[in-house]
Amino acid sequence: MSVLNNFTVSIAKGLRRLRNKELPNRRQHGSKEHRLKMDKCLIVSKVTRYEYEKHSHDNVSDAELEKILRNRGSDYETMISNHREQKTFEEGVARTLKEMGANVEMASRLTYNEEMIKWCDAVVPCGGDGTFLLAASRVRDANKPVIGFNSAPHKSVGRLCLPTWCSNDLKGALQALKEGKFRWMRRSRIRTTITSEPKLLDTITPVDLHTLHYCRYPPVSHQEDGQETSDRLKDPHEDTNSSLATKVLPFLALNEVFIGESVTSRVSLLRLKIDNGQWTHTKSSGLCVTTGTGSTSWHYSINCLRTHSVLQLMKILNEEYGVCVDTSLEKARDVTEKYNQKLMFPPDSEQLAYSVREYITFEEWPTPRGLRVRDRAEAVTVRSHCTDAGLVIDGSVSFPFNDGTQALLEIHPEDSLMTVHMDDALPY
Repeated sequence: MSVLNNFTVSIAKGLRRLRNKELPNRRQHGSKEHRLKMDKCLIVSKVTRYEYEKHSHDNVSDAELEKILRNRGSDYETMISNHREQKTFEEGVARTLKEMGANVEMASRLTYNEEMIKWCDAVVPCGGDGTFLLAASRVRDANKPVIGFNSAPHKSVGRLCLPTWCSNDLKGALQALKEGKFRWMRRSRIRTTITSEPKLLDTITPVDLHTLHYCRYPPVSHQEDGQETSDRLKDPHEDTNSSLATKVLPFLALNEVFIGESVTSRVSLLRLKIDNGQWTHTKSSGLCVTTGTGSTSWHYSINCLRTHSVLQLMKILNEEYGVCVDTSLEKARDVTEKYNQKLMFPPDSEQLAYSVREYITFEEWPTPRGLRVRDRAEAVTVRSHCTDAGLVIDGSVSFPFNDGTQALLEIHPEDSLMTVHMDDALPY
């Protein structure tokens, strides 16, 4: 079994385990509480590779764009085919909703805004997990449902979207939603509160990583700040200062928040405080803070074990330490799967999970100084000592996060996202 298949099987089993834990607390189908209002639906469309290239080249003519892409060696035919397939799917969703009497509007990454969100009863992203995350990021109303359709179930899983059968049977899926044949699912999201000097706070503005060729920030410089600022940064115990200002970022993270230097080869210098603990200075490849929803994604990839590594450890225990343990490949795979499943936790959990990537430490086992490189927490506070860093929400929107800037990452119930869960099997 390939490594990718190992991961897929482990994640699938973990998700089933999480769902089974929640089942006793769920109400039965069809209750009034499960009725879904879909009189006004906002479809959020996926930006296809063709649309991205078109936008990146200042909307040149199709003939010019084709020439540019072919000269670059891109597969133009596949790009156009995927674009048409995506638009056909979106039009199918819109047409089916209209046939059911709904008023439908369309939005893309470039036109999606707060006014449109306020107008609709439900947000319906059509794409994959990336499109779902985009749609969810700007929905602040905890009672505004986001219901995603995977537009290419034969190519991607789309774990945040409805099951595959819904994409293949749009009319049946939408009818099932209308009849309440689903379960509500609340997904926790991370609220990020930034603290910095007032003159820097206005510069902490979002950069859309999907629509820019270059997303690095200009290196920070404190030459003009004077000794007072320099002294303040050296003292990590000063949590409050009358000269500082705060603001809550306008995006909520459904999957994760990543903080680190824009150039991946550069060490990220961060001070971390977990809950009400002590400040700890870290050197690493960045910090990833995740929700229960995101625990099956990047968090899982960072921390999961490989069967081969576990097998080698089991053999060392058996051969060099005399520990009687079954060193067969099947047993190693079983141990690996059980360990990896513990990395995942429910999407409605009010806890965060954090991972310090490639933590650089010179301490020796068994009593290393500092913090655990991976753990759960109620809140994570981060202070940057980086020179060209970003705070990235759901891999999509980035904010500058350079020397002296501080972020508080936490979960509030009122920030949760309302979604639905439908069974993998047909409801009829």
